Formats: sequence, C-alpha cells, structure tokens
Amino acid sequence: MKRFRLAMTLWLAFALLLLAASTALAAPRVGVLYVNHAKSTYDGAIDRKLLKNLKKTLSTKYEFVRADAKRLEDLGMTDLAMAERRDIIDAFRNERFDYILCLEVEPLIRKERVSVFTTGIDITVTVPFKLIRVAEDRYLYNGKFVELQSDSTFIGSVGNKSVTLKALNKVNKKINQVLREKMDAGKG
Repeated sequence: MKRFRLAMTLWLAFALLLLAASTALAAPRVGVLYVNHAKSTYDGAIDRKLLKNLKKTLSTKYEFVRADAKRLEDLGMTDLAMAERRDIIDAFRNERFDYILCLEVEPLIRKERVSVFTTGIDITVTVPFKLIRVAEDRYLYNGKFVELQSDSTFIGSVGNKSVTLKALNKVNKKINQVLREKMDAGKG
C-alpha cells in the first residue's frame, strides 16, 4: 500500500509539474477587438487587410483571439475610440486576456482632384488604435493612425479600393512597429 501511495504521489507531482510548465509556456493571449465603420462597398477587403496583418504579426509570439465587439455595444459603447480602458477591461474580464488590442476603421474621407491632364482622388484613412496590458491595467499605446493616399490617371478614373488599400498598407506598418516596440518591451 505504501508503494502505491508513493507511486501516486510521484505521479501527481509529475502531473502538477507538467501543468505548471505548460501554463508557463503558454503564449500570452491577445484579444483583438475590431470594428469597421468605413461603410464602403469593399469592407471585406479592408477587414482582410488589417486582420490578416494582425494575425500574421501576433501569431509568432502570441495567441490571437477575436473579441466580440457586441459586449461593448451591450454596455452602450459603440465608438471604440471613446471607450475607456477600465470599461474595456471589465467587459472582457472573464476571457483571461493578457493584452487587449482595439482597432477601429472610421468612415473614409474621399476628395477628387481634377487637372487639365489627370483626374485623381485622395483617400484619408483614420484608424484609432489602443493596446492595453490587462495585468497592469494600463495603455501601452492609445492613439490614431491617419494616412492620406493619392492616385491619379490620365484616362478614366481611379478606384477608391486600390487607394484605400495602399493607405492601409501604411497603417499596417505603423501597427507592426507599435506591436514590436510596446508588446515586446512589456513582456519582461
């Protein structure tokens, strides 16, 4: 009987060590809260451009988890840029996120340009971006990316989608820079 108890104790100790090791090695969870207010005919392309970049950037070191924006809407917050850090953390308390990343695409601003030889457009893309470290209840980043992209042609017209996606490439580069600088520095 003593051998059985010793074997069970050793087995239990080993199982607890494995559990502790797997918990310690688990990638930090990043809740990605994304809302698109662009109201364009190509919202799907905008969503893919931003979310694919986030997933690719985060998946190497973090667990990427889409957070449901409906939770904030149920609390009366429809504008992520105006939502306060504490409200966001409280809304997702049970999800056990290490970080919460809020990304919102505001309505696009389009301007036409016409000259003697060319026609073109300017598209301004505004993307409020928040990065919260939950354990410390603090912002790692709270700002807005505003990018202007222009294009023109001699014949015909320029499409809004291509210009918008070029502006989003610039936004993605800035997001990646913030994630590298702030999240990697905040891990220690």
